[in-house]
Formats: sequence, C-alpha cells, structure tokens
Amino acid sequence: MSEQGNEMKPTAPAPLRRSVRVQVRAPVTISGKLPDGSPFRELALIVTVSKYGAKLKTELPLREGAEIKVQPRKGSQAGLFRVVWTGREGTPRAGEIGIEYLRVSSLLGITFPE
Repeated sequence: MSEQGNEMKPTAPAPLRRSVRVQVRAPVTISGKLPDGSPFRELALIVTVSKYGAKLKTELPLREGAEIKVQPRKGSQAGLFRVVWTGREGTPRAGEIGIEYLRVSSLLGITFPE
C-alpha cells in the first residue's frame, strides 16, 4: 500500500534477455545501404554486446530490417547484422541502434557460453 492508502498494482515482470550484456567501447566500421539505396561506410562505436547482437552509436538514419556489415577497426574479420531497433530522435536512445547477428559469432573476441 502507498502512503495514501491506495492499493499498489503489481507490474508485469521485465522480459528475460536471451543473453547477458557486456559493456564495451569497441570502435567499428559499419557499411551497407541507406533507406534510399545509397551505399554508406561510417566509423561507429559498439557500446554493449551480447551473444546475439550489440548496441551501437551511429549518426546514420538506418531502419529496422536493414542489413549491415560490422568490422572491428583492429581486425580483418567482419560480421553481417540486421538492425532490430532504432532509438527515436528526442529520446536518450537517439543515435543508437540494436543489431542482431545474422550468424552468431565472436566477432569482437568475446565468447559467450552456450
């Protein structure tokens, strides 16, 4: 009960994540095609990584469903990802995108348990 005597309503539990998130600051190069079909290549920063994907910061207007290539700046290997969410302008997530591996790998050198 609250201080005013009103009943507190239970809230739904937070959805379970498929994998833990690891905070990183990994500089990468991302490339692909913008919504208008023009190619892009940009330096970006991965801020969290999980077994299934990552969150990165970019200034590009990418859309959900876009496929992008991500290559660590200190590496020759690249991975293919799909954009699964984009941060809305005017919110704390503006400039962030969530990406999911098209094929799970340890691109950034972090191996997650099965």
